[in-house]
Amino acid sequence: MIYWNQQDDAQDAQGDGKVSEAPHRILIVEDDVNFAESLLRLLSGPEREVRMVHSGGAALERVAAESFDLILMDINLPDMTGHQVLQSFKERGLNTPAIVVSGETEIDAAILALRRGALDFVRKPVEPEMLLHTVRRALHQSGLEHSHKQFQQRMANSERLHRFLVDRSPDIIFILDQDGRVTYINDRIEVLLGIPHDKAVDRHFSRLAHEHDRERARYAFSGRKLAETAKHNFELRLRCTRDNGFRHFEINLAAVGMPEGDAPEPGGDQGHYYGVARDITLRREVEDLAVFQSNHDALTGLPNRTLFRDHLGLALIQAKRNREYLAVLFLNLDRFKNVNDLYGHVKADELLRQVGERIQRCLRGGDTLARFGGDEFLLLNTGIQSQEEVLAIVERINIELAEPFKVSGNKINMSVSAGISLFPDHGETADALILHANIALYHGRLSGTRSHTFFMHEMGASTSHRLELETALRQALDQDEFELHFQPQVDLKNRRIKGLEALIRWNHPTLGLLPPGEFLPVAEDSGLIIEIGEWVTKRVCKTLRQWDAQGIAPPRVAINISPLHLDQVDFVDNFIAWLTEYDIAPMRIEVELTENLFIRDPGAVAEKLQALAAHGVMIAIDDFGTQYSSLSYLQKFPIHTLKIDKSFVWEIDREYRQHAIIKAIISIAHGLNLNLVAEGVETDAQLNFLESQGCDEIQGYLISKPLGLSAIEPLLRQSCARPSHQQEPPADLQAMA
Repeated sequence: MIYWNQQDDAQDAQGDGKVSEAPHRILIVEDDVNFAESLLRLLSGPEREVRMVHSGGAALERVAAESFDLILMDINLPDMTGHQVLQSFKERGLNTPAIVVSGETEIDAAILALRRGALDFVRKPVEPEMLLHTVRRALHQSGLEHSHKQFQQRMANSERLHRFLVDRSPDIIFILDQDGRVTYINDRIEVLLGIPHDKAVDRHFSRLAHEHDRERARYAFSGRKLAETAKHNFELRLRCTRDNGFRHFEINLAAVGMPEGDAPEPGGDQGHYYGVARDITLRREVEDLAVFQSNHDALTGLPNRTLFRDHLGLALIQAKRNREYLAVLFLNLDRFKNVNDLYGHVKADELLRQVGERIQRCLRGGDTLARFGGDEFLLLNTGIQSQEEVLAIVERINIELAEPFKVSGNKINMSVSAGISLFPDHGETADALILHANIALYHGRLSGTRSHTFFMHEMGASTSHRLELETALRQALDQDEFELHFQPQVDLKNRRIKGLEALIRWNHPTLGLLPPGEFLPVAEDSGLIIEIGEWVTKRVCKTLRQWDAQGIAPPRVAINISPLHLDQVDFVDNFIAWLTEYDIAPMRIEVELTENLFIRDPGAVAEKLQALAAHGVMIAIDDFGTQYSSLSYLQKFPIHTLKIDKSFVWEIDREYRQHAIIKAIISIAHGLNLNLVAEGVETDAQLNFLESQGCDEIQGYLISKPLGLSAIEPLLRQSCARPSHQQEPPADLQAMA
């Protein structure tokens, strides 16, 4: 029998003054019930939770079902020996530490117990202090072993997780030695480059570079370069074996164990470098595409006027140095407007592409052909010797274009008229030569098609040419030569006209009906756009009143507003006054603005637009995505509608990349709760795609070209008339045309 006092137990429970978060669990296996209960009282306390069983079988069941930190076990049990219990623990993988407490005096019993896995052997009768010390020591050792196993498990888990993350990384992760050889690389190299893992290890990293970058890679990964700094960042093209091409990568390389930005210390560990190669091919393609698009015409792929001006500037430097002549030709397609009106923009654009290709066949190696806009091209001829040489080029172009083009099964003959300016006779700067070639073209067109006119100073400088056109525009205002055409904007949900865009035309007494591109630039430069804008707004209001009286008015009409209008201090007051004069609700008018307006004076523009919106006028952004294209103004300005530019819509049938752009614009519009109108819709494929993506409205030749009053009103009666009973909307959009 063991005796002790509560004070001893309390002191033992306190130990070193620290109480663990969870008490240790101890199992007593003893057939002597009185002795077992004595042990239970001795060991119980705040730090220990003690349970007891009285047979080996019960011990095996209890340990299999519960977790214990320590077992105190007698050797002589009623059903089996303690040695057998220890052996069963080992066979079943139950690794709970055990102390044998037995009255056996034979040394063999103790040795066998220790061989079977017991931590210690204590003989009965037991001294309480000695037993408590043994238990504490066993629990401490058990805790250390448990902590070590947990640490080992965490390390193994961490290593597996690290391996998983490295192998699943979207980037190529690698380690180099001090000479730039690959000592480790993850499997991503095979996914991205098609290079097997074992073909890269133990080789210099420059072997992975594309041949055009290999020399640069040898330098970047040389031992001397690696040792210079702790971190290296650069771009590199790596070869791709699948298509014998390459992909662009951003390489980030750092010395192992060295803080970022620190220089390696002399004699330090400079033998390993950790690297990450991130595939930026898509980003580079987007950047290259953006650069290309900023310098080339999206339709024909030819240089645009900006790139042409750069080429002309360089050619002028060389011509001045070598005292040579060069020519600038402003080319205009004759009667192209008829093709546009008869076949629509899609067919007309295809014709423009073919014309550009044919003109290029006539050029020499040093010539540059650019699309100026619409049906106009710019041509640079260098190293010319005479005017006859320039005229021969124009003649070759017209001969090339004489072969009929096929459009919708019809044969079309095309020709060009040319305005020509020569350096140095007609100007010494790029702008002067382009302008004088344009003036020559204008004068030549007055005499008919297939003209080829050299600039002459008698034609007057650009100022007098502008004054001539300005005078004609002022007469047009006085003599009411302008008229409005309207193009429907149709709601894709109910197939009804949701609005109209008002488009001005000039019914020129000699040149016929001119589109706005022919005269509005001059009107902008001269300030006449202010008066023309007032005429358009008042005519729209007057027309809406007439349609209201007939019961066929559309919900809204869009009016294009020039930046010069917003520069007027009293523009908002005047605009609202015009609406009030004709009793037109402001919400029925939508003003369309181009994106470049927002970079002029954002503060002043915001103030004017806020004032318009406060009266109820709707604000629309025209040609969205082609100019300024900043998302910030969509939040800063009171915008109600985005109009997807027709250049994106026309490419739906051919260019998959435009799908992503249009999807992004639609997502932006819906996210900001803006109305969305797609311009230039001309095919069923374009319609189906836009409808599937949730576009709100469409506008284009698929529904109708811009129509005069007499032609648009039947459509309004069909779609916008106020019925006496509910009517079904047209099922076919083309049924409205």
